Amino acid sequence: MGTSLVAASLLLLLAGAAGLCRALFSLPLRVSPPAAPGASPPAPVLLRPASGSRRQQQEPVGEADGLALASDPAGTLNFLAMVENLQGDSGRGYYLEMLIGTPPQTLNILVDTGSSNFAVAGAPDPDVTSYFNPELSSTYKSQGIDVTVKYTQGSWTGMLGTDVITIPKGINGSYTINIATILESENFFLPGVKWHGILGLAYDALAKPSSSVETFFDSLVRQAKIPNIFSLQMCGAGLPVSGSGTNGGSLVLGGIEPSLYQGDIWYTPIKEEWYYQVEILKLEVGGQNLELDCREYNADKAIVDSGTTLLRLPQKVFSAVVQAIVRTSLIQEFSSGFWTGSQLACWDKTERPWSLFPKLSIYLRDENSSRSFRISVLPQLYIQPILGIGENLQCYRFGISSSTNALVIGATVMEGFYVIFDRAQRRVGFAVSPCAGFVKLAGLLLATLVSWHLGYFLSALVPEEVISASITNLQDIGKKPVIRAPNPKRQKCDHWSPCSPGSYAYRVLSGGGKEKLAKICFEDELLISEAKGNVGRGINIAIVNYTTGEAISTNFFDMWTGDHSAEMMAFIKNAPEGSLIFMVTHDDGSTR
Repeated sequence: MGTSLVAASLLLLLAGAAGLCRALFSLPLRVSPPAAPGASPPAPVLLRPASGSRRQQQEPVGEADGLALASDPAGTLNFLAMVENLQGDSGRGYYLEMLIGTPPQTLNILVDTGSSNFAVAGAPDPDVTSYFNPELSSTYKSQGIDVTVKYTQGSWTGMLGTDVITIPKGINGSYTINIATILESENFFLPGVKWHGILGLAYDALAKPSSSVETFFDSLVRQAKIPNIFSLQMCGAGLPVSGSGTNGGSLVLGGIEPSLYQGDIWYTPIKEEWYYQVEILKLEVGGQNLELDCREYNADKAIVDSGTTLLRLPQKVFSAVVQAIVRTSLIQEFSSGFWTGSQLACWDKTERPWSLFPKLSIYLRDENSSRSFRISVLPQLYIQPILGIGENLQCYRFGISSSTNALVIGATVMEGFYVIFDRAQRRVGFAVSPCAGFVKLAGLLLATLVSWHLGYFLSALVPEEVISASITNLQDIGKKPVIRAPNPKRQKCDHWSPCSPGSYAYRVLSGGGKEKLAKICFEDELLISEAKGNVGRGINIAIVNYTTGEAISTNFFDMWTGDHSAEMMAFIKNAPEGSLIFMVTHDDGSTR
């Protein structure tokens, strides 16, 4: 679309397209031997893709990669049984059905990788439809310990106890788990939510009242002898945020289900085991680097958190991203209320505004610390449709917000991917999620590795205190004021998005027949066109001054009527040094 001002004097313009395809391979099942009583859980079994996998070809044999699968004689794990065991959407969170107590009481539990307590409503609340009554469970045991958890938005206070749980679409069996019954809460249970408690899947460092409280997943690993790994797919990409809980997803406990992702899994190390803290090296908007110091992205932490609705960015990063989106999008005079989340933007229902916005790219450090990989966030992920507003309009919200204490890769991003929380090998993995249909068609995701200079490492950014994760923006977004989005703004030479600063905009269109003549546009000026009367059959050439961007001369050479190649070469050779030369054909029959 644009050519850099430091390009060579003669341009060769090549265009290509690359797609993602899934390699077909069989996965032999390996069975872990029975563990002795009290022994450590079995380690994940590592299986590598077949030799056609791109990642395997790049990585030396022996580096951890592939699928963590496990089973045992008791049949505890059946990953296919866990597929589609979640309901929800990014507006209200994704939740899992769970049976608690004896006899079992059925509750929906929010899946949150940004906190560590397992807690359920333990008393009636106007915003929940069900609650757990410990007095009706013969297996409930109170520990007599008060517990309070504060999130960025909302808090609750309850009583710590233990009881047995069963997950109908999870691992087989019943297990005794620490459970907090929520007796009082503030802005935690919100109107219209479909869940009745929260399942914190982060590390015990975040557990309240202290890290001595064994977390839900640690209890499963210990009691069920499953590998210390789980994976999460949330299927709301490009779908309306409604709060109806119809989008769904999958929480796979103990491993990775191959049917839930496409292509390769790319892993980034976990920097510290409290949240799932990762390291972000840079951000791009529309392919353009924000040029911020990498410490800005990680101040004071960068985490992967399913309980946070949006992609949350530190204020300086957020401002830079919004400015870059405004600069590179096709939206003109857009209300600031949309970017701050106080307004929704509406288009006619027949329109899809995603083509008006650029993609975002988040670069994460690879397991090989001298390299990185990127996850690309298409507009379908961060320009999110809202259900049921207006008869002829479809309204959207901005799926990115500012943060005061962290960069949070929340549901806005995670809905495009299958995310693996490999605690055993201290890493988080990302792979393309096939339930995001547009992702598969657009070839969204994980780009090839990008080399970084050896020795380029970010200094440790250790927060002074542990701050509980947030369940962000679960408010009733349907009540926000709406704005009618303006028509797209036109870019130079009719491009969909502007060229980067310091670049020229150009477009060359070949011709065919008498009705379709060739065109060359440069910096929004037609150098060769029917309107200018300087286009013809054969090879059309425009010469432009590289420094000033002014057209020097144009001509066309009809090779059909005879050999005019010598004239054409003389025309080119007469171009001043440092010229840009654009060439386009129109019904040219030459072979020279």
